[in-house]
Amino acid sequence: MNSVINLPNPIDAVLFDLDGTLVETNIDFPLMRRKVFELIARGGLDTKDFAELDILAMVDTAVNRLTSQGLSERAESLRIAAMNELEEIELRHARDTREIPFARELVAELRQRGIKIGIVTRNCRQASKISLSSVGIRPDALICREDSDKHKPHPQPLIIALRALSARPEASVMVGDHLMDIESGKAAGMYTIGFLRENRPPDFFDVVQPDLVVRDLQDVLRALTASSLDVRLPGLK
Repeated sequence: MNSVINLPNPIDAVLFDLDGTLVETNIDFPLMRRKVFELIARGGLDTKDFAELDILAMVDTAVNRLTSQGLSERAESLRIAAMNELEEIELRHARDTREIPFARELVAELRQRGIKIGIVTRNCRQASKISLSSVGIRPDALICREDSDKHKPHPQPLIIALRALSARPEASVMVGDHLMDIESGKAAGMYTIGFLRENRPPDFFDVVQPDLVVRDLQDVLRALTASSLDVRLPGLK
């Protein structure tokens, strides 16, 4: 069915996820998980308890569990080792960053229209800066893993970005290719746009129900530069 999607007008800011939304780095996430699992096992914890968690949640949960057991030094050692492993893998892939088609033009056009641009990523700052420099994208605010205590899908990093941009959440939009991008945007009180990658099923975003689902970044621009957009939402019945 067709739906008319009303986005804020005017828009204060647009926040983007980085990897998978504006750039492609092909980070080896399975390798990341294996490395973190190894650290958790060496820390004396049962890895089965962490199987359903995302990578950063695995680290946070392991650190909290060890700390609650009075093993603060072991917890801190695990956290440092895990962050070092993740950063090493991210840096290795950041040097091969490719722009997702129309990303640079999208950011430039929005900025020309007076809309502030933020990027909120779970990647480390050093790798993120390398990736952005490689494709020539310069956001007004860059919030990385080191900049918040909690990470997407928690709204904290988005709230930090909005404050840095002096933007109102109800007049701002979060754009991302993952469920956690939409979850964090909704939790922050923002409008949300799901960027549906080619390798994902049409109903990928159904569980989180973003305000709009698009298949390429040019559609993001069309949506953000119009007061409403008549579109077909994949998976909507």
